[in-house]
Amino acid sequence: MHPEKLWYLRQMDFFSGLSDAEYEVIDRDSRTLTLRKRQLLPFGGTAQQAVYFVKKGSIKLVRTTPDGHSFIIDILGPFTLFGELEGVFADDDGEVTAEALEDTLLCMMRRDNFDRLMTLVPALGTRITKLSGLRLRRLRNRLVDMLYASVEERLAKTFLGLATEFGIAAQEGVLINLRLTHNDFAGLIASTRETVSTVLNSLVRRGVIDFRDHRLLLKDPELIRRLAGHT
Repeated sequence: MHPEKLWYLRQMDFFSGLSDAEYEVIDRDSRTLTLRKRQLLPFGGTAQQAVYFVKKGSIKLVRTTPDGHSFIIDILGPFTLFGELEGVFADDDGEVTAEALEDTLLCMMRRDNFDRLMTLVPALGTRITKLSGLRLRRLRNRLVDMLYASVEERLAKTFLGLATEFGIAAQEGVLINLRLTHNDFAGLIASTRETVSTVLNSLVRRGVIDFRDHRLLLKDPELIRRLAGHT
């Protein structure tokens, strides 16, 4: 196994602590993919056929309906897994696509090889099942928020979620280290770009957030927690 590939695998919580022989199985049954920024992964219609591990970079998963409406299912950073849940969101009336938000390195494993690995290493299967369950619960909570929460509350909850995954400490607050457009934020909360732009601009004027090179800066994280309904 290439040392760099082994390093990435060891950094993923669900792959930590495996034996050398088990890492060799993963190496043998997977292959590496490189995506350029904004490049689409040949993912449509394959949600049941492959599982992907993000080694480096970030991926945006989008569900698009036949009438052209899009909803961002999730944004995933390094050392995360996708493909195990996306079939839940793909059906005859919609398609799930994956787009690199930046230059991204992936590890791809065919579904049959992935299932065989879960059988071969039961502890690994337990870890991934737990992580997938937590991710599915988070996604379902977002769907509930879209039905009942205001746009400002949904954005605040989205900010906090992104900060957990991509936030870095900055002099003025917490910087979300992703280049996201207003349209991306609209896709994350199932709203329109115009509505989201109005709320984002209001939050900027109030000194709650700002933007640095298309990256979101949370200037008042405590107020954002309150706007999100957290006490």
